[in-house]
Amino acid sequence: MTRVNWQQRRTMNAAEYNEALEQLGLNIASAGRYLGRTYRTSARYARDQAVIPPAEALLLRALIAKRIVPIVPPPNGGW
Repeated sequence: MTRVNWQQRRTMNAAEYNEALEQLGLNIASAGRYLGRTYRTSARYARDQAVIPPAEALLLRALIAKRIVPIVPPPNGGW
């Protein structure tokens, strides 16, 4: 049986997105800010109402695989 590397999975469904957020300690709003998306788009990902782009799926999986804690920008671009 071949083991699938995190880099080989380019798609992500809502359940996987929600699990990734939980593992990273993010909520929908903070995930949206981290990914450069609106709260609404992040919520659509979480409800399986929008396709999660492959780059975002890979980024979330890389953060988990490498045990990197994301630094989330504050609301309203306070940096």
